[in-house]
Parts: sequence; structure tokens; C-alpha cells
Amino acid sequence: MIIDTTRCAMSCAALLRTLTSSREPIHAPALAQHIAGCAECQALRLYVLGQLCPGADISADSCAQCEGELAAYVDLTLDEGASAAAAAYPHVWWHLWSCVGCAEIVVQVAALAAAERAGDLPALPVTSTAPSHLRRVIGRLMVAPQALARIVETRALLGVAYGAEDLMVLDEGEDHDQSFQLHLQREAGGTWQVLVQVEPPINGVAVITIGDTSYQAPFDAYDIAEIRGVSDELLRASGTAISFSIESI
Repeated sequence: MIIDTTRCAMSCAALLRTLTSSREPIHAPALAQHIAGCAECQALRLYVLGQLCPGADISADSCAQCEGELAAYVDLTLDEGASAAAAAYPHVWWHLWSCVGCAEIVVQVAALAAAERAGDLPALPVTSTAPSHLRRVIGRLMVAPQALARIVETRALLGVAYGAEDLMVLDEGEDHDQSFQLHLQREAGGTWQVLVQVEPPINGVAVITIGDTSYQAPFDAYDIAEIRGVSDELLRASGTAISFSIESI
């Protein structure tokens, strides 16, 4: 058997970095793909988990168990370090080392969160004079490229049954006393609207990222922020994800 010692060294270094106070996201799709088939790295993963969370019981290793906590995991990594995130969400940490799809989502969420914190998100103008440093992030969601492409393809195949104007709920979540949903709606010309709805109402904006471009959309009188005219080709592209965060003003 030929062992990729270079990749093993990268995987081992990344795993062991969890034991430090590093605040950089350490998961990557390539490492997850390697560890999923490497017995040595899987043994090291088990050892590191034992050091971080003695007696931790990882009863399942599934995307469904982790997907709702990926954003919180990334935030805690950036705020308090990799070891704190692993200790708070051991099942998420465990899963990300062998799931390429979830590792891809974490990379995208981390890039978005880092850009938000650095104030580097490109944005459309909004009617607001409030300084950005007074804003508070309410919540954050992301739909991965594979899931988005599958949803758009399904709607195209079953459009007549669904109805062209029906809203699709892509994802939803809660943050303290706020609940929010991410919607997709097909427009008459074949393009799409991306909508964010929040309850109860807030004075704020939704930062919506589609592919590599981010926008700021204000909430209207119906508590909805939207981006119109998104092309069908963009949503079907293999690298396109949709994500958003809600910022109070």
C-alpha cells in the first residue's frame, strides 16, 4: 500500500492544531477526503478527541446531526479558538474530519464570517446613515452549492406542479428571540428572487451572498429583504452557494 506521507503530515498537523488556541478554521475538504480513507489519521482523530473531551460519546456521524450547528461552530472557532469549538461541539468537530460536503460548507461560512468581521463584504448601497460598527449580527444561514443546484433542478422539472410563483423555503433558523427563513422564488422571466424573512420585525439589513458576490438588502414593510434577477445558470453552477446574515442597525 502506498501512503501519501505529505497528506498525512498535513492531516496530522491540522488535527493537532485543535489542541492549541488557534482561531483559524482548520477543516478542509481535501483533508476530510484523506482522513475518511486513512486508518492512521482516523486513529489520531480519536486520540485528539479523547484529549479534548475525555469520555465524549459520539453516537452518530451524520450531516443531519451537524448541519444546524456549523455556523455556530465557525463563530466559536473565530472567537475563542479551535479547541473551544471542538469542546463545545465535539460531534461537529468529529464529523468535519471525514465529510467533504460539510467541510466545504465550513470553508464557505468561515470566509463569509471573516469578511463580515473585517468589513470587507462588497455591498449594494442601502438607505441608512448608521455606522457599521453599531450593527449586531442576528443570525446566519447557508445553503451549499450541491443542495442549491439540486433544489433548482427539481423545481425546473416539477415547475408546473409547484406553481411558478410559489416560495420555496431553503433553510430556517432562530437566534434568541428572532426567527428567520431563506426563500427562493422563480420570476416570470426565468430568473430568481432570493428572499430573507425575519420575525419579529427588526430595523436592519440582510447581507445576502450569492456565489462570489454579496449584497445588503433592507427589510421592507413585510419584514422581507430580497435580491431580484438572479440567473438560473448561476444557481445551477457547481460553485454557487447562497448564504445570509441579518444585521440590526
